[in-house]
Amino acid sequence: MSNYKLKKIPLLMFLSTFPLCSFAGSGQTVFQYEHNWKSMDRIHGDSIKLIHKTDNNWQYEFKFGVTEGGGNKRDVLYDDMHGGSGGVVIQKNITLDNGWGSIIPALELGFSKDLVLYQPGLKYSYKFNSDWSSSIRYRYEWKKISQAERYKTAKVSGQQVKYKATSNSGRHRFDWALNYSGFKAFNLAYTFNYFLGDFTNNSYKFSKGTFDKNKYIAYNNKKNDYEQEFKITYNYSKLLRPYFSISDVSKSKTTDTRQAKFKVGFNYAFGQSNSKDSDFSYKTYFKYAHHYGLSSHYHGDSFDLYADFDKKGYIGLSLNTYNQIKNRILFDDLVSSHYQIYGGYNFYLADQWVLTPNIEVRFYSGGGYKAKSVENLPHYQLGDVSDSQRPGVRYSPALKLTWLQSDDVSFYSQYRFEYRKVSRSKREDSVQGYVDNRSRNRFDVGTDINLSPDWNIGYRFSYLKGNYVLQNDKRHDYQQELDINWQVTKAWQVNFAAEDVAKSVHSDSREVKLALGLSYLF
Repeated sequence: MSNYKLKKIPLLMFLSTFPLCSFAGSGQTVFQYEHNWKSMDRIHGDSIKLIHKTDNNWQYEFKFGVTEGGGNKRDVLYDDMHGGSGGVVIQKNITLDNGWGSIIPALELGFSKDLVLYQPGLKYSYKFNSDWSSSIRYRYEWKKISQAERYKTAKVSGQQVKYKATSNSGRHRFDWALNYSGFKAFNLAYTFNYFLGDFTNNSYKFSKGTFDKNKYIAYNNKKNDYEQEFKITYNYSKLLRPYFSISDVSKSKTTDTRQAKFKVGFNYAFGQSNSKDSDFSYKTYFKYAHHYGLSSHYHGDSFDLYADFDKKGYIGLSLNTYNQIKNRILFDDLVSSHYQIYGGYNFYLADQWVLTPNIEVRFYSGGGYKAKSVENLPHYQLGDVSDSQRPGVRYSPALKLTWLQSDDVSFYSQYRFEYRKVSRSKREDSVQGYVDNRSRNRFDVGTDINLSPDWNIGYRFSYLKGNYVLQNDKRHDYQQELDINWQVTKAWQVNFAAEDVAKSVHSDSREVKLALGLSYLF
């Protein structure tokens, strides 16, 4: 799929969920990368964020985390990677009169392999002078566990009894921060966090024929915990700011043992979006898509933040989820499927020819993957039916060639190599058997046509050849996709897609997957 021009690409179908009143102006988009490591657990991890700040003080943040070292393998850097949690954060900075600082209401929607998180919050920030500032923040974090994790069965008096094994939880989060910016090259910050939580419903543990109520424990056999962080940021330039932090965090729920957590990362701002004064102007989009399988009856959602650098290239971040229960549209039993970062650069070989090397890196969280028993196997997998949902990563470098036949018609072909690595600890189980690392070649051809200034249609045909069974007990498969895009206003676009995909690895049956949504251009 092309990503370099909104009007000329077969979109995944996006539907913005943000309030209309929040969109105004252009703003600035920031990319953040962070690597972290804990001194006693000795497990490495990464987080990736794309943040867009509007001119009228709204901020939208897309983020996800990556864990290294499958099976708790220590001191492993950038190996055996898989997805952790991801989320979307929306907040608004409201400046108070007479220099009384600002208040920042916020809402976070988070996803993991076995839960969905809702976290509203409110922050108050005050600046004492040009060097010193401080803030306090309260957030309430509610985690709803998926149904597959919520229930277990036990044999009681010769009968199988279904019982609730995992509880939803609610946690109060209090933060206090002190910041100093008196040094030209550095900013310093200290943050103290306090947590107090409990289960919001009852669940039980079955042992030796009896059911015992589960107890909420956060740290040292208590319901509360705390963290401290000291952070130093280097102001290398207005656009690039590396940082380092060290935190005091708990190690165990049942002891008072604590450990250090180290973070190193950077923020890179792309300059002012839609600005002609920038060396490379760009446009930023928020996107949302809702997906539905006509045969499987399972729903899914995708959330994207995407920056297009004036036809020179693009970068995007997406969060992909699905509902584990059939015919459930909303967030009743939502879990993460995978997180993805993608990007490419356009080389103009001639007036009408564009060569675009690009890459997609997809991190699977393991949502829906259950190997405990046959009844816990996922009924439906987003993506290709041959695509394992086990935790891991997929690297997909590609090369695309586009012919811009006219301002309204383009044709393209693309080759993509997809290499899938499955987390070592999840490659084999007693229910689904063994899944090894695997690869496949993908060949795409397609066209995009502007029917009018407001209507665009795209078609893509894909042929896949792998070193494993893809469909109908064969190692090759094909897919087709039709996209229709309606430019409702200068900023809003309505999108619809229909995709023809394989339904089973052991038959030649096919399935139609639909997607509907909107995209919004700042």
